[in-house]
Amino acid sequence: MLRYHKKIHFPNIDKLDKFNNMLNMLDWKYSCHSLENVRYRISNLEKLLIFIRELYLKTDNIFEYYLLNGNIEKVCYRINYDDVFDIILVISDKKKIITIYLNNKDDKHFTLKKELYQSA
Repeated sequence: MLRYHKKIHFPNIDKLDKFNNMLNMLDWKYSCHSLENVRYRISNLEKLLIFIRELYLKTDNIFEYYLLNGNIEKVCYRINYDDVFDIILVISDKKKIITIYLNNKDDKHFTLKKELYQSA
């Protein structure tokens, strides 16, 4: 599986746009892991799930994606949530949320491991 990060090399923007638009037409699904993970990290789970249900995904919010045999398998979105946090959603090609977590807005990921990603 090939892994791409916005800060390193981000080809296939047209493919990402089509993928993103397709996701917006599907219903949300949640993995058990995603709900367990967020249940212990956020005080108001219902508020977060309502936020996600009403969310319209935007290609500009994708910061990482995975290709398998030329097809996008999953994408990672960073989305503005409140004054302190962004939410990170890792979503499969069936619009199933694999994991959810919160990131401080000021977290710039200086620890990014460039060797994990495809480069130009």
